[in-house]
Amino acid sequence: MKKEKKMLSAYTIVFIFLIITAGLTWIVPQSVVVNHDGTKEVIYNAIFNDSGEVLKGLGRQPAGLWDILMAPVKGFEKSSSVSIAILMAGAFLGLINSVGAMDAGIGALLKRYTGTTLIAILMFVFAVFGSVFGFWEEIPAFSIVIVPLFVLAGYDVITGLAVLTVGATAGNMASVVNPFSTGAAIGAIGNPDLSLGSGMVMRMILFVVLYIIGLVFTVKYANEVKANKEKSIVADIDVNTMTHDQGHLPELTKKRFWSVMVLVGIIVLLICGYMPWYEIKFANGTTFQDIINTPIYFLAEIPILGDLLGAKHITPLGDWYFGEFSFVFFLGSILIGFINRIPEEKFVKEFAAGAKDLLGVVLVLAIANGISVLMGGKTSGISVTFVYWIQNALQGIPGWAFSVATVLAYVGIGCFLQSTSGVAGITMPILGAVAMALFQNSTIGVVGGQVMLISAFTLGINFMSGLYPSATTMGTLELFNVPYDRYLKFILKIFVSMLAVGCIIISISQFLGLI
Repeated sequence: MKKEKKMLSAYTIVFIFLIITAGLTWIVPQSVVVNHDGTKEVIYNAIFNDSGEVLKGLGRQPAGLWDILMAPVKGFEKSSSVSIAILMAGAFLGLINSVGAMDAGIGALLKRYTGTTLIAILMFVFAVFGSVFGFWEEIPAFSIVIVPLFVLAGYDVITGLAVLTVGATAGNMASVVNPFSTGAAIGAIGNPDLSLGSGMVMRMILFVVLYIIGLVFTVKYANEVKANKEKSIVADIDVNTMTHDQGHLPELTKKRFWSVMVLVGIIVLLICGYMPWYEIKFANGTTFQDIINTPIYFLAEIPILGDLLGAKHITPLGDWYFGEFSFVFFLGSILIGFINRIPEEKFVKEFAAGAKDLLGVVLVLAIANGISVLMGGKTSGISVTFVYWIQNALQGIPGWAFSVATVLAYVGIGCFLQSTSGVAGITMPILGAVAMALFQNSTIGVVGGQVMLISAFTLGINFMSGLYPSATTMGTLELFNVPYDRYLKFILKIFVSMLAVGCIIISISQFLGLI
């Protein structure tokens, strides 16, 4: 009996890239960047010695077995701030799921709303989930309840699947504060001037527009099916509606309600924390950041209470980074524990289990960042050589062309590797440096160029994730006996429309002052 071929895991694929990178160090010479009175110059085939002097002609510095195995260790150190943010988010999600709060919240929406309103609300919820923590692997579990209820409401299986997949994909493609894609990309680029707040306004606009596009297509199809069942894409197929085995969501108790409110509060805090309020300036020289942080400054001045809260050490809203992201989810986990009166032993168990679920992402990120360790940094390494070559090839290319080409490149990459954190770690050290070189003298500057790059990455890679026959997608379709080609027939035109409009928004963002 012939063995079925399986795809390599993300770990293996990324490690293969690590080995390939090590091989390149034997062929591609390192180069360095020197600064002459503010003017940066690349010196090809050169390295810095321990004293910072440039040694020409010594660029080839081959990486051996020690370097290859040490690279993921150094990569873990490099990605530590992003890694702890991912683990804290996972721990929180594990806790809130363990008390049934998210399921109960969805169930309350299903009981209260119907028709187009229900489609709009649920799609928005799943889009927010995608944009905040990369909602996708959870789709099969939710589909067991969501899809049958839409069938019972007079729609079809595809409508229920669309609410989940289109909503989640819209959120993932925008990834406003998603640590697994946007956060991983920022960490891999390594620019200290870049944070989750950089380009947030543009990503929020991208989120709203993509959500509306997905909603319009879904509602149009749903209404057509409700009026005429023959309009269903699966009308001629004996699908499994699962209405005979309809799942039931837990009741929205008082404890679960307040647990949901903790999640809502976290989302609001993240947006407030990363929003660049300092960009809103007033005539007297102050900014909106001074106003929105007034309560924090007030608390800091209160004797005893201010010290007990540590108010003087709170990072002002608008200046948050990964540490604050971790703090908010850690605080949320503690609040979930108190609200639900979770015993200490169970709390620790669920907290650790939630973090454990995302440990794989952290390990992929560590290996991927090991690639950037072998590649080098912004001022020396084979990364500088590649940037030097690519910059010469792209000299004079307009920003919009760079963003469109990058989106298409990530669509292609998504055909082979689905790990967003892994792709970010592999590609961002090079493309981030290319964006720095291309945009350093432009009106949007280095940060603006890298923001365009990151949004092009999340748009392209998550577009492909929505189409890719992954375990999540195929497993969900198998539950309802929906053929993959029928799913593609429905979803492709929606996702292509979202991709095209997303490309336009990213391309013109520099002209609209969004970055």
